Amino acid sequence: MKRITFLLVICTVVPLLQSTVQTSPPTYRSDNSDWWSQLRGADDEVIPTAGREPAASNFKILGVNLGDGMFNEAWAKLGKAQRVDRGDASSGRSQVCYVSVQGSRKIRLVFESGEIADFFYLFADGPNWNGSDLCAKSNLLTENLSVASGLRLGQSPGQVRAILGKPSVETGQRITYSIELEKLTPASDFAKLHRQHPELPEDDLRRNYASYTLSVYIEARFAQSRMNYLAVSKRETY
Repeated sequence: MKRITFLLVICTVVPLLQSTVQTSPPTYRSDNSDWWSQLRGADDEVIPTAGREPAASNFKILGVNLGDGMFNEAWAKLGKAQRVDRGDASSGRSQVCYVSVQGSRKIRLVFESGEIADFFYLFADGPNWNGSDLCAKSNLLTENLSVASGLRLGQSPGQVRAILGKPSVETGQRITYSIELEKLTPASDFAKLHRQHPELPEDDLRRNYASYTLSVYIEARFAQSRMNYLAVSKRETY
């Protein structure tokens, strides 16, 4: 993935592990054939960060919220799908994939959780990869499927900008948003943290948890000026 600041910070606001409701154990793939993944590894490109927070609707698709618990939400909404694990350490990632049943194009929706970021991906066609045969079929995936904000495949760059605003980088067939903000911890979340860390004095708790960094990464790719790939990530860290 692009070398941006938020990928270097790995401590979440509420450090919960992904729980699982599926009965079959994850399967492991040792290669990086998952060409669509932003967590396969870093390159040397540094993307400037902007400061405008996207609407929360950009992080929800088919009723599934990006972040902790998204695998369970996906299984409940779209049905059981095999979890695939890849890589290790900072490139370690777990993936759950769904694919369309009808239509002339293969529409895929992938949820991905890693040590340094969580993503969902929506893309059309593209080459197969080691594990693409494990994508579960779903009638809910169509060419008209959209993120709650209205982002969907087939949109023009102008339509994407109308929803997300001015991008951090726009080069040819790609638009990228890299956003990082410092935010105050909501009172309800701070109360939960207080219960989770009873060993910390009040002053230490406020020093460590009074605020957090919100980091967002959104990338849209285009073919013939129509979006055919969307990657969305949101992370809250200290």
